[in-house]
Amino acid sequence: MTSSARPALGVGAAAAALLFGVNGTVSKLALEAGVTTTRLVELRSLGAALCLMAVALITRPRSLVVGRQELVFLVVAGIVGIGLVQWLYFVAIARLPVGIALLLEYLAPVFVALWVRFVRREPVRSRIWAALALCLVGLAVVAQVWSGLTLDGLGVLAGVGAGISLAAYYLTGEHGLNRRDPLSLAAWTFGAAALFWSILEVVVPLDECSR
Repeated sequence: MTSSARPALGVGAAAAALLFGVNGTVSKLALEAGVTTTRLVELRSLGAALCLMAVALITRPRSLVVGRQELVFLVVAGIVGIGLVQWLYFVAIARLPVGIALLLEYLAPVFVALWVRFVRREPVRSRIWAALALCLVGLAVVAQVWSGLTLDGLGVLAGVGAGISLAAYYLTGEHGLNRRDPLSLAAWTFGAAALFWSILEVVVPLDECSR
Protein backbone atom coordinates (compact mmCIF):
# COMPACT_ATOMS: atom_id res chain seq x y z
CA MET A 1 0.00 0.00 0.00
CA THR A 2 1.40 3.38 -0.98
CA SER A 3 1.53 6.34 1.36
CA SER A 4 -1.13 8.10 -0.75
CA ALA A 5 -3.70 5.35 -0.18
CA ARG A 6 -6.81 6.49 1.67
CA PRO A 7 -8.78 3.39 2.77
CA ALA A 8 -11.33 5.44 4.73
CA LEU A 9 -12.22 7.35 1.57
CA GLY A 10 -12.62 4.09 -0.31
CA VAL A 11 -14.90 2.64 2.35
CA GLY A 12 -16.95 5.84 2.32
CA ALA A 13 -17.29 5.69 -1.46
CA ALA A 14 -18.40 2.04 -1.29
CA ALA A 15 -20.97 2.87 1.38
CA ALA A 16 -22.25 5.78 -0.70
CA ALA A 17 -22.58 3.51 -3.74
CA LEU A 18 -24.54 0.98 -1.66
CA LEU A 19 -26.91 3.64 -0.33
CA PHE A 20 -27.35 5.06 -3.82
CA GLY A 21 -28.22 1.61 -5.14
CA VAL A 22 -31.05 1.07 -2.64
CA ASN A 23 -32.29 4.67 -2.84
CA GLY A 24 -34.87 4.09 -5.56
CA THR A 25 -36.44 1.02 -3.94
CA VAL A 26 -36.61 2.62 -0.48
CA SER A 27 -38.11 5.82 -1.93
CA LYS A 28 -40.75 3.87 -3.85
CA LEU A 29 -41.71 1.98 -0.69
CA ALA A 30 -42.04 5.30 1.17
CA LEU A 31 -44.29 6.68 -1.57
CA GLU A 32 -46.43 3.54 -1.57
CA ALA A 33 -46.74 3.89 2.22
CA GLY A 34 -48.39 7.29 1.75
CA VAL A 35 -45.53 9.77 2.00
CA THR A 36 -46.13 12.52 -0.58
CA THR A 37 -43.51 13.31 -3.19
CA THR A 38 -43.04 16.89 -2.01
CA ARG A 39 -42.79 15.82 1.63
CA LEU A 40 -40.20 13.19 0.76
CA VAL A 41 -38.09 15.70 -1.18
CA GLU A 42 -38.42 18.24 1.63
CA LEU A 43 -37.34 15.77 4.31
CA ARG A 44 -34.42 14.42 2.29
CA SER A 45 -33.19 17.90 1.37
CA LEU A 46 -33.59 19.24 4.90
CA GLY A 47 -31.83 16.26 6.46
CA ALA A 48 -28.93 16.51 4.01
CA ALA A 49 -28.67 20.28 4.47
CA LEU A 50 -28.55 20.04 8.27
CA CYS A 51 -25.89 17.32 8.23
CA LEU A 52 -23.75 19.14 5.67
CA MET A 53 -24.11 22.47 7.45
CA ALA A 54 -23.08 20.87 10.76
CA VAL A 55 -19.96 19.32 9.23
CA ALA A 56 -19.07 22.60 7.50
CA LEU A 57 -19.55 24.60 10.71
CA ILE A 58 -17.22 22.24 12.57
CA THR A 59 -14.52 21.87 9.94
CA ARG A 60 -14.56 25.06 7.83
CA PRO A 61 -17.10 27.63 9.07
CA ARG A 62 -15.73 30.45 6.91
CA SER A 63 -16.64 28.48 3.78
CA LEU A 64 -20.35 29.05 4.51
CA VAL A 65 -20.07 32.81 3.99
CA VAL A 66 -22.11 33.79 0.91
CA GLY A 67 -21.98 37.05 -1.03
CA ARG A 68 -25.07 38.73 -2.46
CA GLN A 69 -24.16 37.96 -6.05
CA GLU A 70 -23.58 34.29 -5.30
CA LEU A 71 -26.81 33.90 -3.32
CA VAL A 72 -29.02 33.94 -6.43
CA PHE A 73 -26.87 31.26 -8.08
CA LEU A 74 -27.03 29.00 -5.02
CA VAL A 75 -30.81 29.32 -4.78
CA VAL A 76 -31.35 28.55 -8.47
CA ALA A 77 -28.86 25.68 -8.40
CA GLY A 78 -30.55 24.24 -5.32
CA ILE A 79 -34.06 24.45 -6.74
CA VAL A 80 -33.25 23.15 -10.23
CA GLY A 81 -30.36 20.81 -9.54
CA ILE A 82 -31.47 19.39 -6.19
CA GLY A 83 -35.17 20.08 -5.62
CA LEU A 84 -36.60 19.45 -9.08
CA VAL A 85 -34.45 16.45 -9.91
CA GLN A 86 -35.59 14.67 -6.75
CA TRP A 87 -39.26 15.57 -7.11
CA LEU A 88 -39.44 14.62 -10.79
CA TYR A 89 -37.66 11.36 -10.05
CA PHE A 90 -40.12 10.55 -7.27
CA VAL A 91 -43.05 11.29 -9.57
CA ALA A 92 -41.47 9.00 -12.15
CA ILE A 93 -40.93 6.06 -9.78
CA ALA A 94 -44.45 6.51 -8.39
CA ARG A 95 -45.82 5.90 -11.91
CA LEU A 96 -43.12 3.69 -13.47
CA PRO A 97 -40.87 0.79 -12.43
CA VAL A 98 -37.72 2.04 -10.72
CA GLY A 99 -35.49 0.68 -13.50
CA ILE A 100 -37.33 2.60 -16.22
CA ALA A 101 -37.32 5.80 -14.17
CA LEU A 102 -33.57 5.46 -13.65
CA LEU A 103 -33.02 4.85 -17.35
CA LEU A 104 -34.82 8.11 -18.16
CA GLU A 105 -33.09 10.08 -15.40
CA TYR A 106 -29.68 8.92 -16.54
CA LEU A 107 -30.14 10.46 -19.91
CA ALA A 108 -28.52 13.37 -18.04
CA PRO A 109 -24.96 12.68 -19.31
CA VAL A 110 -26.33 12.71 -22.86
CA PHE A 111 -27.95 16.09 -22.24
CA VAL A 112 -24.67 17.39 -20.80
CA ALA A 113 -22.75 16.20 -23.86
CA LEU A 114 -25.32 17.82 -26.17
CA TRP A 115 -25.08 21.07 -24.20
CA VAL A 116 -21.30 21.08 -24.43
CA ARG A 117 -21.34 20.28 -28.14
CA PHE A 118 -24.11 22.55 -29.40
CA VAL A 119 -24.37 25.37 -26.82
CA ARG A 120 -20.78 25.75 -25.67
CA ARG A 121 -19.62 24.61 -29.12
CA GLU A 122 -16.83 22.55 -27.64
CA PRO A 123 -15.72 19.26 -29.24
CA VAL A 124 -16.95 16.00 -27.70
CA ARG A 125 -14.82 12.99 -28.56
CA SER A 126 -16.45 10.11 -30.40
CA ARG A 127 -15.46 7.70 -27.64
CA ILE A 128 -17.56 9.75 -25.21
CA TRP A 129 -20.64 9.26 -27.39
CA ALA A 130 -19.82 5.55 -27.63
CA ALA A 131 -19.46 5.28 -23.86
CA LEU A 132 -22.78 7.06 -23.32
CA ALA A 133 -24.50 4.73 -25.77
CA LEU A 134 -23.08 1.65 -24.00
CA CYS A 135 -24.20 2.98 -20.62
CA LEU A 136 -27.75 3.53 -21.88
CA VAL A 137 -27.83 0.05 -23.43
CA GLY A 138 -26.66 -1.39 -20.11
CA LEU A 139 -29.38 0.47 -18.21
CA ALA A 140 -31.97 -0.70 -20.73
CA VAL A 141 -30.86 -4.32 -20.23
CA VAL A 142 -31.06 -3.99 -16.45
CA ALA A 143 -34.52 -2.39 -16.72
CA GLN A 144 -35.65 -5.06 -19.24
CA VAL A 145 -37.46 -2.51 -21.39
CA TRP A 146 -38.48 -5.23 -23.84
CA SER A 147 -40.70 -7.07 -21.36
CA GLY A 148 -44.01 -5.70 -22.66
CA LEU A 149 -44.21 -2.84 -20.20
CA THR A 150 -46.96 -0.24 -20.63
CA LEU A 151 -45.49 3.18 -19.95
CA ASP A 152 -47.32 5.99 -18.18
CA GLY A 153 -47.06 9.24 -20.18
CA LEU A 154 -46.73 11.55 -17.19
CA GLY A 155 -44.21 9.22 -15.61
CA VAL A 156 -42.09 9.27 -18.77
CA LEU A 157 -42.23 13.08 -18.91
CA ALA A 158 -41.22 13.26 -15.25
CA GLY A 159 -38.32 10.86 -15.85
CA VAL A 160 -37.02 12.88 -18.80
CA GLY A 161 -37.50 16.07 -16.77
CA ALA A 162 -35.44 14.52 -13.98
CA GLY A 163 -32.72 13.81 -16.52
CA ILE A 164 -32.72 17.43 -17.69
CA SER A 165 -32.61 18.68 -14.10
CA LEU A 166 -29.78 16.29 -13.28
CA ALA A 167 -27.85 17.61 -16.28
CA ALA A 168 -28.41 21.13 -14.92
CA TYR A 169 -27.09 19.91 -11.55
CA TYR A 170 -23.86 18.71 -13.18
CA LEU A 171 -23.39 21.94 -15.12
CA THR A 172 -24.22 24.30 -12.25
CA GLY A 173 -22.07 22.20 -9.94
CA GLU A 174 -19.13 22.64 -12.28
CA HIS A 175 -19.68 26.39 -12.19
CA GLY A 176 -20.17 26.50 -8.42
CA LEU A 177 -16.95 24.63 -7.70
CA ASN A 178 -15.04 27.47 -9.30
CA ARG A 179 -16.16 29.67 -6.39
CA ARG A 180 -16.38 27.43 -3.32
CA ASP A 181 -15.60 23.97 -1.94
CA PRO A 182 -17.90 20.95 -2.52
CA LEU A 183 -19.07 20.74 1.11
CA SER A 184 -20.38 24.29 1.42
CA LEU A 185 -21.81 24.17 -2.11
CA ALA A 186 -23.79 21.03 -1.31
CA ALA A 187 -24.91 22.43 2.06
CA TRP A 188 -26.32 25.62 0.56
CA THR A 189 -27.96 24.00 -2.46
CA PHE A 190 -29.67 21.34 -0.34
CA GLY A 191 -30.78 24.09 2.03
CA ALA A 192 -32.27 26.08 -0.86
CA ALA A 193 -34.11 22.99 -2.08
CA ALA A 194 -35.53 22.27 1.38
CA LEU A 195 -36.76 25.85 1.78
CA PHE A 196 -38.26 25.87 -1.72
CA TRP A 197 -40.30 22.70 -1.15
CA SER A 198 -41.34 23.72 2.36
CA ILE A 199 -42.93 26.84 0.88
CA LEU A 200 -44.29 25.31 -2.33
CA GLU A 201 -45.88 22.34 -0.58
CA VAL A 202 -48.18 24.74 1.24
CA VAL A 203 -49.03 26.82 -1.83
CA VAL A 204 -49.41 24.29 -4.66
CA PRO A 205 -50.75 20.69 -4.34
CA LEU A 206 -48.21 19.15 -6.71
CA ASP A 207 -48.69 15.68 -5.26
CA GLU A 208 -51.74 15.17 -7.45
CA CYS A 209 -49.25 14.54 -10.27
CA SER A 210 -47.88 11.43 -8.61
CA ARG A 211 -51.22 9.69 -8.18
